[in-house]
Amino acid sequence: MRRSLLLVTLLMVLKAVPGQTWEQERDSLLKVLSASREDSNKAMTMIYLGAEYEYNQPDSALYYLRRAYELSMQLHYIRGIVNGLSLQAGVLAAGNELDTAIALDSVAIDISKKANYQKGLAGVYNNIAILYDNKGDLVRSVDYYLRAIAMDEQFHDDARLATGYANIAGVYVNLKEYEKGYAYSLKGIALGRKCQDKNAMESGYLNLSAALIKMSRQDSALTVLKDLVALAMSYKDNDIVAGSLDNICAIYADKGQWDLLKANATKLLDFSRSTGGAQGVFHGLVRMSDYYWWTKDYARAMGNIREAIDSANAERSKANLRDAYEKAAMVELVQGHVKAYSRYKEMKDSIDELLLSDRVVKNTQELEARYSLNKKQAEIDDLQKQQRIQQLVLREQYLTIAILAVVVAVVILTSILYRRNYRQKKKLLMADAMLQQQRIAELEKEKQLLAVEAVLRGQVEERSRLAKDLHDGLGSILSGVKYSFTNMKENLIISPEAAAAFERGMGMLDKSIHELRRVAHNMMPEALMKFGLDSALRDFCQGIDQSGAINLRYLSYNIDESTIPEARAAAIYRIVQELGNNILKHAEARTALVQLIRKGNALSIAVEDDGKGFDTATLTDSEGIGYLNLRNRVAWLNGTIDIQSEAGKGTSVNIEIPNITA
Repeated sequence: MRRSLLLVTLLMVLKAVPGQTWEQERDSLLKVLSASREDSNKAMTMIYLGAEYEYNQPDSALYYLRRAYELSMQLHYIRGIVNGLSLQAGVLAAGNELDTAIALDSVAIDISKKANYQKGLAGVYNNIAILYDNKGDLVRSVDYYLRAIAMDEQFHDDARLATGYANIAGVYVNLKEYEKGYAYSLKGIALGRKCQDKNAMESGYLNLSAALIKMSRQDSALTVLKDLVALAMSYKDNDIVAGSLDNICAIYADKGQWDLLKANATKLLDFSRSTGGAQGVFHGLVRMSDYYWWTKDYARAMGNIREAIDSANAERSKANLRDAYEKAAMVELVQGHVKAYSRYKEMKDSIDELLLSDRVVKNTQELEARYSLNKKQAEIDDLQKQQRIQQLVLREQYLTIAILAVVVAVVILTSILYRRNYRQKKKLLMADAMLQQQRIAELEKEKQLLAVEAVLRGQVEERSRLAKDLHDGLGSILSGVKYSFTNMKENLIISPEAAAAFERGMGMLDKSIHELRRVAHNMMPEALMKFGLDSALRDFCQGIDQSGAINLRYLSYNIDESTIPEARAAAIYRIVQELGNNILKHAEARTALVQLIRKGNALSIAVEDDGKGFDTATLTDSEGIGYLNLRNRVAWLNGTIDIQSEAGKGTSVNIEIPNITA
């Protein structure tokens, strides 16, 4: 039965662009990763990279997923830890390392439970259920599927429910609980259609047809399989098309409808040969041989089987080769060719022995691994018992020594209590004095911050008022004057010299209006007042970039202007404006980057350039108004500023504001 693996990740920060190849998506993620800081966003970017590499380069997938897990552990980032572990399990499972994969998912489950990460827990339940199903432990598989389904139903997560319903249906069919498999398949198909999830729909149709066949409802199963062929054709899922056609052939063979068997076997062969599906070609040849067997055309039946044997040899498929030899033996026997029958029978039996040997080796390896684990556990238990005995002996010795030590300690303690009490009182008095001094310093700092806040708020309000007065008042007057002069010119007859002077005056009037608007915009940008911080900063950076003076990029993540107070937005705009102007005036840079990232109420501001740099020690003695304003604005926002620069290596300014909405 078909299984769909669920990705545990709950929120995609980066979304794939429709039509991109996986290499393009990988390159986009690598570009983002190169500019990322050591935070949760970087961890999630590496997780998305691991998912991109999973089916193309498994080794690279494991590399990025392990790095994401290690970074998430350092940051105590639960979602990254759980995703990193469970996706590693998925990659290892694809390489048939099921026990290691189950161990990783088990750790992810424990972490999710301790952190109460319910969404992640439901996803890992789904994934470990698939692993147990692949391992053949169907009872545990159902147990974990039911846990995941119960949680996803509580969350109303239709997308994951569609896959969960379709998958558990297949497990129930394998457990011979066909009614349950039938019911869950219908649920998976219905939700898969609602969510447009092709994997859930295909899995649901496959498992529904299997349940119907086991319930002796072949006609209904045929209808389902034909619908599945059409669906898989639309998605170009060639393996599903071939498998469904093979199941249709099997039903027609059971019903004794030989012409329909031949028509569908031909369709299966033609489709598989056109798409290069080796499995489909093999099964198509076997189905054609069944047709000729029942119509007693043994020569053609044998021809199809020989082709099937060649196909199985080319694919090195022991199971297919074994089935083909068995078919060949039957055809030779019915024709009375005893020697040929014996030869094919021996070849079939030899492959059975190889398959049995493989199973024995696998079971032996599993038993050896279990025995090794049990042996190590027994050794650990023995060592722990010996350690406990030694601890009891040492405890008795320590008890005797402790009694003597207590007697001595009581004598010494009594002698020092008075002295200690005196010292304690002295320390308390000194501590009280220090607390008072600290409180005075805090009040002074609060006073300074309040003064800075008042100045900044006053600046914002005064700039807004002046900008509005200049734009709406004086700007409107000058525009009216220009309009009046323009109308006047059309009604006057003046000399060419006077006309030229008039045009110069109009040009100066235009320059005055433009200069007025520029001054008003610098005092309080119109974009900041109308559209908010993100739009204003984007306009500012684009203006510098389009000027040609420097290549300046602006990046922002999760900036919601509606939740940022106007005064704080203005302060942040002035901070970035001051840093941008400093780059233009002093850095002599070719490229620069302005980046804003918001996580919850916290905001990170990063401004970098590749200019000539400077000695940061000079900032300690700097009395420049620009740096003083920058530092005051950051302090008013309760933020921290870190400036890194070296001569010839550019400058990096990082500002962290813990609560942008306060």
